[in-house]
Amino acid sequence: MIIQRSSRLTADELEDIKQRNLIADVAGGYTKLRKAGGRLVGPCPVCGGRASSQRFEVFEKDASWVCAVCPDGGDVIRLVEKVENVDFRGAIERLGGRVEIDAARQREIFEERERKRVAREKNSADYREAERKRLFRAWKSAMPIHDTIAARYLKGRGLQLPDHCPGLKFLPLAPYFHGEEIDDRGRKSPRKIHSGPAMCSAFIRPDGTFGGLHLTWLKVVTPSNETEGRPSLLKAMILDPDTGEILNSKKMRGSKVGAHIAVVQPDQAPRRLVLGEGIETVLAVFTAHVMAGRFIGDMAFWAAGDLGNLAGRASGTIPHPTLKRPNGHPQRVPDRYPDPDDPGLAIPDSVEEIILLGDGDSDRLLTECAMERAARRYTRPGRIIRIAYAPEGMDFNDLLCAGVPA
Repeated sequence: MIIQRSSRLTADELEDIKQRNLIADVAGGYTKLRKAGGRLVGPCPVCGGRASSQRFEVFEKDASWVCAVCPDGGDVIRLVEKVENVDFRGAIERLGGRVEIDAARQREIFEERERKRVAREKNSADYREAERKRLFRAWKSAMPIHDTIAARYLKGRGLQLPDHCPGLKFLPLAPYFHGEEIDDRGRKSPRKIHSGPAMCSAFIRPDGTFGGLHLTWLKVVTPSNETEGRPSLLKAMILDPDTGEILNSKKMRGSKVGAHIAVVQPDQAPRRLVLGEGIETVLAVFTAHVMAGRFIGDMAFWAAGDLGNLAGRASGTIPHPTLKRPNGHPQRVPDRYPDPDDPGLAIPDSVEEIILLGDGDSDRLLTECAMERAARRYTRPGRIIRIAYAPEGMDFNDLLCAGVPA
């Protein structure tokens, strides 16, 4: 095969390269993929995200991939660019370059691509809006969190809630969907494998509208006898019915990119913002401030859901010093610099100080890169950015329980 370098590739030639390099085959050469509830998931070959998180997923139907940790995604060419740390031309060369195709094949590729694009865009937009409306109805039906199982769960972790807490609610019976099921007519639908009490919170998009839900399923643990004390509350243990794998008791549904969870929001425009990955991390710092008698009337406490959403997309990747891909090459992880095309979270103009919370129970390099990327992204003239890290192996809730001042 001859690789031609002299001119720009046409859309038809690019489509031909993608069709000759199936996304599942290429991704499978970089990482170990497995089926989970009808999904194709595995450790992210770019950032090294754990397989159990199922945050790296390959979509064979759409010939694409996505990682919620990076956060990034795209087609097979984008995957090769990120993993191999090469530019577009380098990725094309690794995928076999350009080959000659006749006019009939060009027309066939163009028509098929356009048909898929139109159908995919319509289906995606319709599905996202229908899902958002379903989730919004669930959010509106949820109970205030005070005096519920969710409040007891948080109290058991040493966490306090503000008197007014519109950002957190409780659902007595929330369905947990995992994988797909097919009815007698061959139609696919999400498969419900569990239903139970859940703490829920709303993702608020940059335009101030509802975007989705963050759900944490809970269970009551009853003591075996009276001497063991009162029933306690834990996160639910939910198993994949096909593999027996322990699934994450937390789910984020709807659109979270660029959105935030207002765990604590002041009545006035906030001057200070505490921004962390998880709800309990942010609540731990809020609780520490309350216990210490610090003034919090001008402070907002937000959770982003995950590190990738907190920091936004990176401009590039760097090799991890210890994590390796299956071929022995270093894992590449998102770097410390923000992609200028990604605005990240919509920080209010009133905010003069941001405190970024970096948990110590995730990969240190990933966390440090995310924190520094966020600091660079959200800096403004006159705005102070501070980064607080929990000790290795701990998060801020662990620190609170241990009695360490925040």
